[in-house]
Amino acid sequence: MTDHDVEKYVRMFHTTLYRLAFSYLRSAADAEDVCQDSFIRLMKYPGEFPTDEDCRRWLIRVVINLSKNLLKYRKTHAEPMELPCGIAGASADPAAESEIVPLIKRLPPEYAAVIHLFYYEGYSAKDIAEILGISVTAVTSRLSRGRRRLKQLLTEEEQL
Repeated sequence: MTDHDVEKYVRMFHTTLYRLAFSYLRSAADAEDVCQDSFIRLMKYPGEFPTDEDCRRWLIRVVINLSKNLLKYRKTHAEPMELPCGIAGASADPAAESEIVPLIKRLPPEYAAVIHLFYYEGYSAKDIAEILGISVTAVTSRLSRGRRRLKQLLTEEEQL
């Protein structure tokens, strides 16, 4: 993998990977860290990818794994901390162009990830199943459950 290839992939896929990491981690700083780590792993990748799409899928898998690892680490090692006033409400999410994005962030990570990959990245259920290493049935089930939860959140928001 040449520096030129890595630079090309950073330009092509950074936003996609950042948004995916953010859907898992719900933290702009952590999402950026995961993106950087994924590109470092790409730099160390010994081979070449036949197509840009193959690289994209590989990077998505790396971002998902790194995000899950970070969540697992936090669950077992990190202690909760309070944020200073004013920081809790701030958002550095580049996907804030839609009213539904904040609701997607409130979904469990497994639902947010499949919804993000399906609606924002345009992957089919079969492609998502390959990327996540789960069955197509599990993907469609998570999409269905995620949509149902989004609908509940939307009705709750409308009632407020």
